[in-house]
Parts: sequence; C-alpha cells; structure tokens
Amino acid sequence: MFENEDELSLTAIQWFNKGYDYDVKEDYDNAIFAYTKSLELNPEDADAYTNRGVAYDTIGEYDLAIRDYTKALELNPEDADAYTNRGVAYDTIGEYDLAIRDYDQIIKLNPRAVDAYINKVDACEKSGHYTSSQIEAVKQIIRDLGGHI
Repeated sequence: MFENEDELSLTAIQWFNKGYDYDVKEDYDNAIFAYTKSLELNPEDADAYTNRGVAYDTIGEYDLAIRDYTKALELNPEDADAYTNRGVAYDTIGEYDLAIRDYDQIIKLNPRAVDAYINKVDACEKSGHYTSSQIEAVKQIIRDLGGHI
C-alpha cells in the first residue's frame, strides 16, 4: 500500500476522501486501506464503514462487507444504504431470510422505497419460504408505487 511522510499527518476526513477517490478509480485495495486509516482516526464514522463495506463487497469479500455494514448500522440505525448493501450481500451469499429482514427494515424507514420491495420479491422467490400469493402481494405494492416488476 502507500504511506509516505505526508500521509502520516492526514485527518480522518482526508483519508476518507482518499478512499472515495480510489473507489471512483476502482482501486479497491487502496480504497479499503484508506477507509481503514480513516476509521483508525475516527472509529465512529458510519459512512466510512459503509464505503469500506462496498469496496469489500465489490472484490467478493462478503463476510467483511457484512461486518462493516453491520458496524455502520450500529452507529447509524437509520442508514437505508447500509441496510440495502447488507441485504444485497446477504442475498449474494444465499442468506435470503437475512436479506429480507434488511429489506423490511428499509421499508419501515421508507414505505415508498420501491427498490427495497423489488429486492425483497427477488429474495422471497429465491428463498422458497413464501407462497406465490405472498410474493404477488409484494409485487402489487411495487406496481401501486409506480415500480415495474
């Protein structure tokens, strides 16, 4: 990784911004490193956990991503993005019931969150634990909100 003399004096927000810049460049290893440095300086930064989680998610490190999203949610329990990202990560590893729980939490935060309903339908179908009428009821909500399924 990097860390020269100039970087020793960087603040948490400067490390966070470096992480974001690396994300944009799709340099996820350096993004993870920079977000980690930011978190060493400010361990209460929910956004840094979420962003590092996205970087882990992108490189297929789903358990690390889920850990970071969970920490972000401990710090900010109303962060719909962290719930979405964790739900998608759970879905990716086949933990559909956990994904559905996160999508339900998003819906509680914002009952008009069409994407959460769409993700929920997908996870419900994959899980095999829901009847076609239960799934159809969620699809109807999506249509009622103007979404397409």
